[in-house]
Amino acid sequence: MATGALLKPEVWAEATENPIPFVFAGNYNGPGKWRYGLGFVESGGFIGGEGSFAGYESTTMYSPTRGTAIEVVSTKNPNAITPPPMFQALAMAVHGTDIGFGLTPEQALAPAFTGVAGQPDTQPKE
Repeated sequence: MATGALLKPEVWAEATENPIPFVFAGNYNGPGKWRYGLGFVESGGFIGGEGSFAGYESTTMYSPTRGTAIEVVSTKNPNAITPPPMFQALAMAVHGTDIGFGLTPEQALAPAFTGVAGQPDTQPKE
């Protein structure tokens, strides 16, 4: 799906045109750079999705230029490293830190999401 091979070229072009920067609620994705396109998220040239339900959460991303897919699945725990920054840490471990995520491996591996309503984020803002 991240290559657009399952879509007509004009549909893929529209879906990937002008993705917008965004931050997950509660600093769930930590300090890195994320953009939202039509039905997918993008960070550092990786395209995919994230989601959660009934005690689990996941991020699945693919880089067409690097030919790399990374999936992170975890149980929900407050003050833990969530799947989006864990994916970024894994990608930097494999491909180096100059990917374009907008964070360091240390930042990616620092718990940023408290999981508790009204609690401040544990990661300082840039």
